[in-house]
Amino acid sequence: MKFPTYDADIVWLKRVQENLGKRSVENGKFDKIYDILRSKRLVRVAITNVLRNKGARTPGMDGISRRDLESIQRRSDLVDEVTAELRSKKYRPTPVRRTYIPKANGKLRPLGIPTIKDRVVQEMLRLILEPIYEGKFYRHSYGFRPYRSTHHAASRLWNLHGRYKFDWVVEGDIKACFDEIDHRNLKRVLRKEIKDERVIKLVGHFLSAGYVEEDGVVHKPSKGTPQGGIVSPLLANIFLNELDQFVAEMYDHRGLYTRRIAPRRVFLVRYADDFVIVTKTEEDARWMKKRITEFLDKLGLELSQEKTAITHIKRGYDFLGFNIRRYDTRTLIRPSKTAIKRFRRAFKARLEIVIQKYGYQPYMIQSLNSFIQGWGQYYKWVSSKKVFKDLDHYIWHTAYRKALRLEGRRATKRGTYLKRFLPRQLSTWPPDRKYKGRQFGIWKEYRKRAILLRSLQQIPIEYVPFFKGLNPYLPGNVETLKKKTRYIPRSESSIPEIPEVSGVYGAGWRATRNRILKRDGHCCTVCGTRKNLSVHHIDLRAGTPGAEEDSNLITLCLKCHGRAS
Repeated sequence: MKFPTYDADIVWLKRVQENLGKRSVENGKFDKIYDILRSKRLVRVAITNVLRNKGARTPGMDGISRRDLESIQRRSDLVDEVTAELRSKKYRPTPVRRTYIPKANGKLRPLGIPTIKDRVVQEMLRLILEPIYEGKFYRHSYGFRPYRSTHHAASRLWNLHGRYKFDWVVEGDIKACFDEIDHRNLKRVLRKEIKDERVIKLVGHFLSAGYVEEDGVVHKPSKGTPQGGIVSPLLANIFLNELDQFVAEMYDHRGLYTRRIAPRRVFLVRYADDFVIVTKTEEDARWMKKRITEFLDKLGLELSQEKTAITHIKRGYDFLGFNIRRYDTRTLIRPSKTAIKRFRRAFKARLEIVIQKYGYQPYMIQSLNSFIQGWGQYYKWVSSKKVFKDLDHYIWHTAYRKALRLEGRRATKRGTYLKRFLPRQLSTWPPDRKYKGRQFGIWKEYRKRAILLRSLQQIPIEYVPFFKGLNPYLPGNVETLKKKTRYIPRSESSIPEIPEVSGVYGAGWRATRNRILKRDGHCCTVCGTRKNLSVHHIDLRAGTPGAEEDSNLITLCLKCHGRAS
């Protein structure tokens, strides 16, 4: 649901952002930008952007989510509230709700969930600060910037290794980067461009708001930008741009003559807090590692000496889920071994879950296909042909072994194959019909049409075109960027997706869930079944005070849970 004035608000915002972008390129002053934050037009656009995010279903400390702001009247009340507080300078953000989400390595990542109102103000800050800094950022930083992606970063590295023969690599790893950014240093960096102290104070309020753990204790650290905040990635980029410019001044930003007399040739590619520095010699790489360590120390950050490796391109290295390596004379980008292992584990687990949940139904195949297709679309922009072929074999044999187990002891291998693996010529997906053989699937119309698992090899391999790094906030550049990056996985906005995290999703939820299941005898309290059990919140929604009390929790099966919700 949009505000009636949404289209006019967008036109106004685009004009404001273009003016800010032009002034940034021309090195103009930014001493009155707080006045833009007082506009109701900006508040309305920010509210619409925030509520579009899936994470808007997740409440902050006040328990308010998108469900509470469905009507235009409620949204208009929020517009008036935010505008009044910003104009009177009485706005103060609420501490974020700290929860934890699993990382790829099995550990937990702390995530701060702001309230909807605080997300709106953060989005307003992002909409104003991003056009200013987009013209100041280093052209080869790619994380959380509009129309840029991991593929552009990998393509830049391929260009440096394959075309210009930069053979030595410093794989940078900053210890707990987002948690260690010093608030004073960040404000000092902001003041280089932003001369409006009202904006600096507003950013300071967000940094010092703190977070609330599950035990209810409020923590107010003097370091770190809370992961999960809309403006946090932009602030981290502003801070780490100091590192980008430090390295770029050594060679990249020099003119043609001064490059000739430069003692070392070095380039940097950064994506958020992950960065790679490439050099011509091992000696230069070791020298750069030492200089980067000293520079980060001045910023209050620490380079991990254990994880920061110096590597030759012939040995290869992993970056952003890709492996970049030179084979004889050719430099190739491929999916990393870690990414392939994760795909295999995820597919096997997903296959178990969807068969248990849906049985042999069309939605089971569709769910698996969306996962396979999504992974393939991400990695089709690099040299993935051999990897796709190997994973197709893995998908086929994993599905076959699962089908054989489900058919029981009396089933024969040949009988299971003919029953569960159907002819490709009868597939409902036209590209499948070009191939012979059979694939795991389900009949849509018996012996006429079949829904089959997708094949990664049927996804054509393409390559990322050269990215000029145009500024999307300058007139005419947006259309060019949309055309050049329309098929590449990237975001048209730098606003991070706040994960849709349930309020019960925290470090202590597993123990609570097990206690409730044991209390209810591991069976549904409505129908008595012992299959597909979950724990349901009766009255208070997850994330609100008292929601995790035993009196508010009950064991239900999947079917009864759906009715209760």
